[in-house]
Amino acid sequence: MKKVLVWGTGFIANRVFQQCQTLDQYEIIGAVDSDKEKWGGLFYGMTIVSPDSLPEIETDVIAILTDKYDEIKHQIECLCPDVMPAIENKNFFYKESILHRYRNNNDPEIRKILEHIKNNGLDVFNYSFTAKYKARKNQIWKDDANGLYFVLHNGKKMYFPRKFKSEKEVNDYYNAISMEQDERSPHRYLSGEYCIKEGDVVLDVGVAEGNFALDVIDKASHVYLLEAEEGWMEALRYTFKDYIDKVTFIHGYVGSYNEGKNITLDAVITAPVNFIKMDIEGNEWDALRGATELINKSNDLKMAICSYHSDFDKELIESFMDKNRISHTYNQGYIWFPETVRQTYVSTSLNRAVIKGIKNK
Repeated sequence: MKKVLVWGTGFIANRVFQQCQTLDQYEIIGAVDSDKEKWGGLFYGMTIVSPDSLPEIETDVIAILTDKYDEIKHQIECLCPDVMPAIENKNFFYKESILHRYRNNNDPEIRKILEHIKNNGLDVFNYSFTAKYKARKNQIWKDDANGLYFVLHNGKKMYFPRKFKSEKEVNDYYNAISMEQDERSPHRYLSGEYCIKEGDVVLDVGVAEGNFALDVIDKASHVYLLEAEEGWMEALRYTFKDYIDKVTFIHGYVGSYNEGKNITLDAVITAPVNFIKMDIEGNEWDALRGATELINKSNDLKMAICSYHSDFDKELIESFMDKNRISHTYNQGYIWFPETVRQTYVSTSLNRAVIKGIKNK
């Protein structure tokens, strides 16, 4: 049984101790925190000690259960450089569970991911191509006229909401969404025959920053922009101000019924469309249920539907497509999504990221 010392007793550490179902597989020997106000207090029955205690503790693993991994790793290196090989990030317990769960799996894709996880630790995207985005520094501007940050995305201004308070926040977020749409990413919306043709009508459900819509706006004849978060709506209006005749903004929570801010695609889109991209934090299946009329009337239709927010999303979405005679496949590769969206536990599954559908009649 591995001896594990946890570093951090805040939100992330609490979530691990509340939701990780495999903690009894480890001998958790103590808790360290940099906040001196916590020293001497208890964390799940363990006395919280100061970082200065580290040289006196014998452990196999130091799990840094905070978002300040690099900062704390440097602190440990200064205190006790001999323990550096024992350091793991906040996903350590989930990494171990995934390695155990798939230990006998012979899928070459999964075997490659497991090898990457062993060597690099667990992340949402467990592929070597992600390294360039984690280190990339982007040029960030602030618009004096409206006070919003923006980047140049493929030569077009893409704005960010007021909740982004620093260039670093914008840089990190932009790197993350760029990584998602890398041609090697399991999360990529467009690939091969799943592309936008000249004159297509496009439905972007869950627009957020608008990178997908901005990439296809020149080819499309019209793009419907559906977003639930008000902050994004303001930013989107600046991003697409030069395309105002080609876009329709729709603010609401897309699902299977209409009430208040809850809307269905059948209620708000009356004409056929050619492409539906959907990324709405685990509500994709419910939103498809509210789009059956739109899908039925759209005879030349392609779809890219996110399927990773919960462990059962892929099966639900594929079942819907089968029922509605939509041929479908999925992007190669897997991602790990730790958020608890429609399930009460942190997933230890590797899931397909995007289901691709085609309906020709």
